[in-house]
Amino acid sequence: MAERDPKEIDELRTIIQAHQAWLKRPSSGRRADLSFRDLSRLNLERVSLAGAKLAGANLGNTRMVKADLSQADLFGADMEAVNLTGAVLTGADLRGANLHRALLTDANLRGADFRAGELMDGGQESPGQKATRGTGTTRLTEAKMERSILAGANFAGCDLTGADLNDADLTGAELTSAVLMGTDFCGANLDGAVFGNTVMDHATLTRTFIPFALPPDAIVRPNYTAMPVAEFLDLVERHERWVDSGGAEGARLDLDLVSVAGADLHGRTLAAARLRRCRLPGARLTKASLEMAELSYIDLDEADLRDAVLRGATLRRAYLAHALMNGLDAGPVALAGGRDWPANFEGADFSDADLRGAVMGQALVRGAVFTDTLTDRSGIDLSVASSPVPAPPPEERRRQKRFVRPGMIVHTDHGSFPARNWSVGGLCLLAVDQPYQRGQTFRARVVLTDRQDVAAIANLVVLHRDEERGQLSVRFHQYGDDLKALLKTAFLEHQKMAG
Repeated sequence: MAERDPKEIDELRTIIQAHQAWLKRPSSGRRADLSFRDLSRLNLERVSLAGAKLAGANLGNTRMVKADLSQADLFGADMEAVNLTGAVLTGADLRGANLHRALLTDANLRGADFRAGELMDGGQESPGQKATRGTGTTRLTEAKMERSILAGANFAGCDLTGADLNDADLTGAELTSAVLMGTDFCGANLDGAVFGNTVMDHATLTRTFIPFALPPDAIVRPNYTAMPVAEFLDLVERHERWVDSGGAEGARLDLDLVSVAGADLHGRTLAAARLRRCRLPGARLTKASLEMAELSYIDLDEADLRDAVLRGATLRRAYLAHALMNGLDAGPVALAGGRDWPANFEGADFSDADLRGAVMGQALVRGAVFTDTLTDRSGIDLSVASSPVPAPPPEERRRQKRFVRPGMIVHTDHGSFPARNWSVGGLCLLAVDQPYQRGQTFRARVVLTDRQDVAAIANLVVLHRDEERGQLSVRFHQYGDDLKALLKTAFLEHQKMAG
């Protein structure tokens, strides 16, 4: 990256300093107008730009940790991979902004506006002006928003595919027509959130706790484009020519929201293909080459992946339930300079998948869901096939709302364990001498301590084991009607006890 012109840096510093004075006394300074300016990769940690004009600004990879952007105009701003950890953006105008892979952990975005909006050239809104930034849909795709405050935020029409909203406060948030594919709401507070024509895939819907009844049209399935198998295979053939010729011939396979049922891809080359948010149920991918393929949020239910090569592939939050994966090779790819690129299965659902003989050394599987028969059927060593990022300690999970009363007891095949505390996302169990490993899923019967008639069957995913304290932190994998009823009853009981 070329170094910044010192004159430009001095100019930006002068504008920001004048804005600080304006915040204290409007007559002694000037409101910052940084519209369409390039602020990418700068260090603006703790900067105060409350109410500033930043429409169309480039804030890509900018460090803005604990910055104050409350009421700021960020209409159409490019904020890809911006670091806004702990920042304040209350009431900010983020319509049409690009926040792909933005870091918004612990940020306050109360009342922020994420609706669509098209930005015009030069920031003008004159009739006939040509729009400069795509369709205007606000993108929060794969954004990290754990524990963020989003109460009253307007996400109407926003794309939140793959976003992490663990323990976030979405009280009263507007989610009409939002795209929530592969979005993680574990432990999030959705009280009073508004759903209508909201796009959610089946896997996301089953693992999201919505604490109220929804009207029939509140949730809609993704609008996949059905593609005939013959047409899909023609695209695969063109992709193979693209791979073999090093890009000189053919064309890369690049599809989104496409559904192809029962395709026979035995031995075919799909290396570096992009099939994000696609459906290939029942596909035959035996001995197929999928090295470095981008397959995030794909639905491969009941697919046959025996002896397939997935080295370095990305299957973030992929649906792999009931898939045959015997002999699968998901090892890392060696890059130039001696660096390895691991396969990524973060948050993938392996429920009832057959992983016997699969090679997953160094694969990223943080948050992945395995069945309780994993150790018997697969031979996968989760201590090896795991994320290098350590799991957060139990006290850092479910920070929003955690309850001790009423008590809960979890009955499993390996004993009954009382809950130390619980939330909408899961439980912390007092469980000494239990066999469950991180990432493993097991079925259990959850009951209220003082009301044995209130019970639910739940699928629990192990997040963390604390051998010293004898604790097991688990989250709910799916929310059936009986589990929803149990949690609602528990909340009512808690309110009575709290007076």
